[in-house]
Amino acid sequence: MKESVKGIQGDTGKPGSWFKDEEAANTDGFPILFVHGINTSSETWLSDNDMLRIIRGAGYQSLFIDLHRDEDMWTNGEILADKIREMYDSLKEKLVIVGHSKGGIDAQAALIHYGASPYVERVITLSTPHHGSELADLAFSKWAGWLTDALKSKTPAVFSLQTGYMRGFRSEMDEHDLARSIPFYTFGGTGWGGAQTELFWGGLYLSRFGQSDGAVLVKSSRLPYGKEVEVRDWTHKTIKEGSEIFPYMKGLFLDEVKDVNSAEAINHLTEEETSFLHRGGAVDGMGVESFAVEEGVERLTINWVSNQRDTLYELVGPDGQVYKQWGMAEDATGFFPGAFHHTHFLSDPIPGRWEVKAHTCRKEHYMLSILFHKKPAVVSLGKNDQISRKTYTIHHIPMKSVTKPSTLITSEDLSSLPLADFGEGIHNITLDLEGKTVDGNEYQRTVIQTVYVDGKGNIY
Repeated sequence: MKESVKGIQGDTGKPGSWFKDEEAANTDGFPILFVHGINTSSETWLSDNDMLRIIRGAGYQSLFIDLHRDEDMWTNGEILADKIREMYDSLKEKLVIVGHSKGGIDAQAALIHYGASPYVERVITLSTPHHGSELADLAFSKWAGWLTDALKSKTPAVFSLQTGYMRGFRSEMDEHDLARSIPFYTFGGTGWGGAQTELFWGGLYLSRFGQSDGAVLVKSSRLPYGKEVEVRDWTHKTIKEGSEIFPYMKGLFLDEVKDVNSAEAINHLTEEETSFLHRGGAVDGMGVESFAVEEGVERLTINWVSNQRDTLYELVGPDGQVYKQWGMAEDATGFFPGAFHHTHFLSDPIPGRWEVKAHTCRKEHYMLSILFHKKPAVVSLGKNDQISRKTYTIHHIPMKSVTKPSTLITSEDLSSLPLADFGEGIHNITLDLEGKTVDGNEYQRTVIQTVYVDGKGNIY
């Protein structure tokens, strides 16, 4: 046992342990249970966060629980359901749950799948990826495997947050009789932080899918039967900080919740087309990755995601010019824990072959992600452009397990592969495109998608 914050006694980090604020004043409201997200612990509410001070000052009883940092919603949901019953027996009151990120998914599994709903009054989710995250798709994709294998970040937690997996989870949860018995209130964020900050790259990557907080899309934070309370310029980190979020959710702790106005997302997206190219591998000493840039590209964002902090990088243009100014930030998305983002921004790149050179003193595993920014009128693949090659790499992983044998297939014709024949599981599909524009310049792109096949052969 240890004391993390005055009034809090708990063995933080041990899955299944829970503790309450011993200095909380009595209140007429419900006790509030805070559930952490992926790759964190209950410390996320207690360290570098004023949530406890604000909740205590408002007179509410707060409780905290530790779940597995890297397990799926089934494992965590079962633990959480059991502990919710313990809390109810101890306090003799129903709980209000506040779940950050995956914590909201663990809570829904506990309520619906494991029967804890009689002990909960309502649930508040803070940037919970109810429909998964494209960053989880990327983590299990072909080109990211070099890096995520080295980081050991292909965990059941990340696996379960793939968008295909979450379509299966949603089909089970949303059709259940209990789905609408407990009110859900959702919050979403649209902030990434500044360039070279810990969530900026995540926001850039997700920008082609919609607004996000650097880790989760706003549209993924919504539930069709939940009430969206607020969407503001929060990042995935700041949305769980007391001074940021409490003023907007304090009315949800009362015995009776007044009408909540529907939120409107803040539009920070620029008018441009974006697309990605991904590559990956390992390097020891010096490594080189080359890529093509076609005409009409306004900007490039080059992000070398690595398990090493101190590697030196160079960007070399078709004309021989060398660019050596790279920024570095640690990953805070939760999907690449322990990774470092080495980033270079370039405006008006000339068409042709470019190279990224990495100079390292130790073996490095990496994923190279290149974001192409173009004007809306200059689409990535025009009707007169020619695609010379399509390569599909399909990684089939059995459902609810990352330990069972998986299957890896490469094909140039997806229609020839009946996905349902693989059985229940996730198909993480990487599509690599190569071709030439009408001006004769090469282009390359990567598209990543996940497909869930249930036990009956239904494809989501």
